[in-house]
Amino acid sequence: MGDGSIGATVANTIGIPDYTLDAVRSIQGVKYAVPLFSGGALVKLEDGTYQSVNVVGLDDTSLFGRPPMEQGTIDDIFAENSFIAVHDSEILKLGHPHIGTTFELNDHRGVVVGIAKVATSSLFGIPTLYTTYERAIQYIPNPRFTISYILVEPKSRTGISRIQRDVSDLGYLALTKEQFEQRISDFYKYQTGVGMNLLLMTIISFIVGLSISGQTFYTFILENLDKFGALKAIGAKSRELVLMILFQASFTALNGYGLGVGFCTLAITLAKARLPD
Repeated sequence: MGDGSIGATVANTIGIPDYTLDAVRSIQGVKYAVPLFSGGALVKLEDGTYQSVNVVGLDDTSLFGRPPMEQGTIDDIFAENSFIAVHDSEILKLGHPHIGTTFELNDHRGVVVGIAKVATSSLFGIPTLYTTYERAIQYIPNPRFTISYILVEPKSRTGISRIQRDVSDLGYLALTKEQFEQRISDFYKYQTGVGMNLLLMTIISFIVGLSISGQTFYTFILENLDKFGALKAIGAKSRELVLMILFQASFTALNGYGLGVGFCTLAITLAKARLPD
């Protein structure tokens, strides 16, 4: 759950007061609830360059929401100055980090103690670091309220609607995982230029393809006027000639459509095999 005034996308949050966590924990049907910090920071790498990162602070007690580990163990996150780097397409911006890599974050020393893997890469080209909630709010300057999200585990699926209603009464927004993802997807498709750009590219591609196909068939007709004249001379009706041309156009279009869908499916399959997101 997040602040009710976050606007169109739930990816942008406004800090939640600490007392809200206790209020959510007291809602009937809630099994447990933990805080989560998510914020941006600027780190100084070992070679002296600066890099923007997204820092995720996990609940110190449960580490709920922790990613699966590739290197190291999740318990190492409790060591002094410890951070876990996410192995995605943006990790190279951290200078090929490995266990033991150091950096500075707001004059605080940070040490990479593990490498984690995630299902999706960052949308905005920013590397991600995990640490504990208390360390995140200590290292990164924040306003009065520091909780970005509250992660809630219901006792059963049937209690979700009641939890959402009670959270709404508190003035905040509670979403399931599917609702959270759908709201972000809708925001980028309908409230940014992404959806319009895709629509324009599709329309332009269709118009260009249609014009090329039309020009090709027009040339075909001109080059074979004598053959059509011969068919007309032996008794073929105009309607039959038109149907023949329409059949040729339809057959060609269906073949082209099939090849296009086939190549797109192959490309998507290969992409998913290499890029899980």
